[in-house]
Amino acid sequence: MVPLALSALVTALGVAFGIHALIAGHDHVFGTSREVPWGILITPYVFFACLATGACILSSLGQIFRITPFVPLAKSTVYISLIAMAAGLFAIGLEVESPWRVPVFGIISANPLSNIWWKSAIYTLFLLLMIANYLSLLRGREKLARRFAIAALIAITCGNLNMNSDMALIGARGFWAENYMPLFFLTVSCLIACAAVALLVPLNYWLYDREMSEELNSTLSALCKITLALIGGLMMFQVMKIMGGFSTEFTENPEAMQLLVRGDYALNFWLGEIGLAVVLPVVLIFASRGGRRPGILALAGFCLLVGVFVMFYDLIVVGQLIPHFQAYDLYGYPEFYSYSPRLHELFMVAGAIGFFFTTYLLGEILFKNGR
Repeated sequence: MVPLALSALVTALGVAFGIHALIAGHDHVFGTSREVPWGILITPYVFFACLATGACILSSLGQIFRITPFVPLAKSTVYISLIAMAAGLFAIGLEVESPWRVPVFGIISANPLSNIWWKSAIYTLFLLLMIANYLSLLRGREKLARRFAIAALIAITCGNLNMNSDMALIGARGFWAENYMPLFFLTVSCLIACAAVALLVPLNYWLYDREMSEELNSTLSALCKITLALIGGLMMFQVMKIMGGFSTEFTENPEAMQLLVRGDYALNFWLGEIGLAVVLPVVLIFASRGGRRPGILALAGFCLLVGVFVMFYDLIVVGQLIPHFQAYDLYGYPEFYSYSPRLHELFMVAGAIGFFFTTYLLGEILFKNGR
């Protein structure tokens, strides 16, 4: 299959660039610095961790709460959640300069006071629970699968709600420590899970040249309604960013908000975060007639995923560009730090995305999740 071969090739290229980065040294091939220690490689980690959270929540609607339209999605969303978390760990593994130390020292020198240690432990536990959940579904043991699903839902929700604490460790910048951030991450996680299903389900049927059943059409219709509601929630957060960009009263870090909304990153914000993540998906969802035109719905899901990826990139990078002591007008400090991703980083990000699509296509071939 051509799509599988292409995604596998992209994954291999990403791994190759990651191995070369380990040999040459991250300082020589990454665009990061002491002032901006986190670059674009953190973006796929956050993106796929949130996708895993949202897909787990979406699967629980069918598995745990027995909401009829979402029951047909249970198996596929569990698998999406599983491979999304694996892709997130794949991305962070490429970003860390000594990835083999993580599992070793995470066990022999565990620090319960470390937020990062808890996050690693929770995500590892979640991955194991989702593997058990998926295997139970494959064996037809729905009651056992439901128990694993409940445990996984609790674990991943705890990890997701605490994600902003990870980011706030880097300089504790107010751009990351806003009070609404836990709810923001939970909302966006559910949104990109809906977008991923909206993209992958029609793609799956197109690849195998099959007609969608009436049951699946009703599922997509319900998915459209949830997606529109979540986009409305996301728009509220975007309005808060806009207000913070034009008035210091609405944010703890006005310099970062101004840089995002009307500074050097304004194109990312207005085109990516507003255009691709809010406006265009709403137009396309209405044009899809409640999912009855799956091609247009898939395009809406793709736009949403790209827009949210840009949003996470801005969220990670922009806050770091504000010097810690900018308010003191110290001599010799730049107005803003700078960061631009380099070739190695871009290929490694592509490798993480390729890994996700490769494992998804393999799952469709081996396990027929959507059929």
